[in-house]
Parts: sequence; structure tokens; C-alpha cells
Amino acid sequence: MAPRRIDPTKLPAGSALGARLRALAALPKVRLHHDGDEVTAVQGEPLAMSLLAAGKLTLARSVKYHRPRGPTCLRGDCDGCLVRVGGVPNVMACTTRAEAGLDVVSQNSFPSAGLDVLRVTDWFFPKHLDHHHLFVHVGGAVNRTMQHFARRMAGLGTLPDDESALPPPERATCDVLVVGAGTAGVACANALARDGLRVLLVDEREGPGGLRCDDPFAGVASPVPVAGVEVRYGASAVAAYEGETLVLDAAGLLSVGARARVFATGCREGVGTFVQNDVPGVFTARAACRALCAGVLVGTKVVVLGDGRFARGFAAGAAEAGAKVLHVPAGVAVEAAGGRAVRGVVLRDGAATRTERCDALVIDGVPAAVYELAGQAGVAVTWSAERDGFAPGCDDDGAAGNGCYVTGSLRLGRVADDVRAADGERVAARVRRDLAEGAR
Repeated sequence: MAPRRIDPTKLPAGSALGARLRALAALPKVRLHHDGDEVTAVQGEPLAMSLLAAGKLTLARSVKYHRPRGPTCLRGDCDGCLVRVGGVPNVMACTTRAEAGLDVVSQNSFPSAGLDVLRVTDWFFPKHLDHHHLFVHVGGAVNRTMQHFARRMAGLGTLPDDESALPPPERATCDVLVVGAGTAGVACANALARDGLRVLLVDEREGPGGLRCDDPFAGVASPVPVAGVEVRYGASAVAAYEGETLVLDAAGLLSVGARARVFATGCREGVGTFVQNDVPGVFTARAACRALCAGVLVGTKVVVLGDGRFARGFAAGAAEAGAKVLHVPAGVAVEAAGGRAVRGVVLRDGAATRTERCDALVIDGVPAAVYELAGQAGVAVTWSAERDGFAPGCDDDGAAGNGCYVTGSLRLGRVADDVRAADGERVAARVRRDLAEGAR
């Protein structure tokens, strides 16, 4: 079955998830269109949630083989939900707000994402397709024709319907720029502002909280910035260079010059490597929890792998919402079954292998540091055997050189909320000390 909306009135009395969803139920409803179908959405919710709730699991097709694609992370870290919105291609549905009258079109599909006849490419070439050398033995003219055809049938959408000019960035300065308004970022920004420093805090999301916002059973309220912190939500730090950071929001570009930069960009989750891990209906545990918090259940018979915070939270929340949940804390996915959507999974649990039928597969993967922006700013990035991935290098106080600092999950991995808060304050103390010494 397809994902569906959760009815908060059917959740158990006293449910934390129910209280959250009852507040969302009061928000106005709007209508938009996806591939010609009318979709009812909650105004302002992520567009991907609207489409999932309407049963739109396949939103696009892959670039070359036209395999079905759907959202996996629901936070802008994958490309499964790229759609065309209002004539603009390659829009991430998970980071775009649902508004009345939006015209959403699936990309790289013919005639639709649900039924794409060009999927035959995958069947004819199950291992690989090297169109550069295809039919070379027949002759140059035939090969050139094949390349032209291959390029026409592959890609990430066509050019925008209208030209748009990007205005030059505005300029802003501050003592400290903090990127990321999660627990550590807010704690760091607040500590610095209380000491009289000019602090600018930016985050892609519409408010503070970071991973706490995605936990349906978060027991403690997220910290909020104090009055002395200048805040820009819905703002993405998209580039860092030579002491400057480029921030993009709905108003345009802002070039920020700061004496110090603190990166609290956290971690991203993956689903791991296994056969057919890209079939629509495979979600990270954090994505599944994020959908729960938006009132959307990603499946009605769900296999949950892992024993982390989000795997446990989703398993409990999905069961409350009426889903059949098989939680395998130590299981490993070997292969996902299904064509246009997940229909089952082959599991390895210890030495045994078994097959379970499901309509959604939720995996709590190893969190990977979101280090790219810090790396652009000059922070050294090295392989960490402990974290099984690349991570920024820094000293015990989070100092990483070049006026840069890292804090929270970015430098510590997935640790408890109070540990991240304490780390934000510790890094703030180091920033304050370094700035004071530099001013002498």
C-alpha cells in the first residue's frame, strides 16, 4: 500500500505524536497539481510530504536507466525527489513548501514517472550502458545518432521556462557566523551573544532544533536563540571561501564576513549498500520519523532495521499509527524486492537469511559528518576509522584553524542532546578566548 496521512484522533490518548499532529491538523489545506492530478496538501508543509500522503511514491526517474526514484532522506541529501515546479527544473520536493496552485511535474520520464516506457533501457542493458561506444562497429554516423538519442532520453529535466537573473549578493559582517541551529549551534551562538559578540546564526530549516525536530518523541524542548543572536532561518550556507560565507535564502544571496566561523552542520544518514537500495519506499530512519512528525506514515507494513534513536522512535510511532512493524535491531538488508516500490526485503539476522514482505523499508544507517562546507572554509578533512567515514579535524575544543571551529554531531557523531549542548558552549569559550587574544 502507499503512504498515507495519519489521523491524530486515532492515536492513543496522551500520545506525544498525537499532540504534535493535532496542532498540525489546524493548519489550512491547499490544492496543487502533480502530473495533472489534484493533490490536497497542508499549506507550508514540505512538498514531498504532500506527494507521499497522496500516494505519490515515485517522483522521478533515474538519469540514465529510467529506474523509479523516490525520496529517501526527506532533508535534501539525496536526489530522489527532484521535480519540476512552476517551470523550474531540479527542485527538491523535500525542501520546498506546499502552496496553493503549485504545478509539479515529474522529471526525466515519458509519459509519466509512474509508467515510463524508457525503462526498457534498464532491461536491455542490465549491467551497464556505454552509449559513447555503442554501435561504433557499425559506423560513425550510427554511433553519433545513438549518442544524440541517448542524450535526449537522459538527464535531469529541461531548462527553465523563463529566464531569471540572480542579483549580486548583499554584504554583511559579524563577529561569529554559526552555521546550523541544532542543539550545539544554538548553545554556541547563545553563549557568544551573552558575552557581547555579534552573532549571526543561519539554518536551512524554518526554526531551531536540528535532529530534535525529527524525533516524534523528543522529551525536552529544543533550545532557542537568545535576543542577542541575529537569526536567519530557511537560509542555506552554500559556499565558504577566504573568510567569506555565501548564504542563500528566499530574499537572495548574502555574503557574510566573520572574524570566526562555527560549523554545526551535523550528520546525514544513509541506507547502506545492498541490492536495489534505490527502490522507492526505502527510507532512512530519520526520514521516516520526519514524515511521522508531518503526519505521514511511509508504509502500512514496515521493516525497521537498526537500534538507533530514530529507528526506535519510528517503530514506536508507526505502531501507534496502526502500521504493522517488524523491528530488527541487529538486522542487515541484503536485497530489496520490488520494481516501482518496495514489496519485500531479504534480511540477514546473524547467520540466518530470511525474506519479509513489506511496503516500506526503514534503515537506521551510520551517521556521516556533513563536512563539505567546513572543508571549503579550509578545515582539514580526514578519514575517521571510529566514525567509518570522513570527518573534520580539530583539537579538543573544536578549533580547526583558519578561524574555523566545529561542534556538535559534526565533530562528535551521534551523541546525546546534553552532550551536544555542552560541546557548543565549550566551543564558544574557545572562540571567545581566541578572538580576545587576536584583538590584543
